[in-house]
Formats: sequence, structure tokens, C-alpha cells
Amino acid sequence: APRFPKPKDEGWFLVLGEVEKKELLAVKRVGYIRNHSSVSVAFYTPEKTGKCIYTLYLMSDSYLGLDQQYDVHLNVIPASIAAQVNSEISDSVGKMAL
Repeated sequence: APRFPKPKDEGWFLVLGEVEKKELLAVKRVGYIRNHSSVSVAFYTPEKTGKCIYTLYLMSDSYLGLDQQYDVHLNVIPASIAAQVNSEISDSVGKMAL
């Protein structure tokens, strides 16, 4: 870009949301990906089990027209008892830290 004050590597934003509920689940900025072909994004799954459809947007911060959109189909299963207990403990510890 001729008007940038210094050289700039391309970057990306990964945005995960649920279109039907107009809910944003996760946003992650990803720098220039040299040798990586995968990136992880953490988000909370819905409490209700069953199938849900999320939309993943991949947006370039450097190029117009390069944005992409994908539907992600998930089948949410009930959490194990150990995971539920760990989640409750983490929530309790987080509240005590405030």
C-alpha cells in the first residue's frame, strides 16, 4: 500500500457468531500465517444440547474482496460430570478473585 508509513504484513480476523440469534461468540486476530494451516479459537458452547449452526467469518485487514464466510455445523453433546464440576469450581474461584 503506497500510503502506509511502513511495510505491513497481512493479518486476519476470525469472527465466530450465531446469525439467527445475532450473537458474537469469538473474535481472534491472526497475524501473517507462514507455516501454519490451522488456528484454534476458544468459545463457549450452548447449554442446550443438539445441533447448531455457527458462522465463521475470515476477514482480511489488508485486502478488499478477500473475506470468506463458512457455516460450521456442530452437534453439542452433554458435558461429562467431571467437566461440569471443573466448570463450577472455575466459576467459583473467578468470583472470589473479583
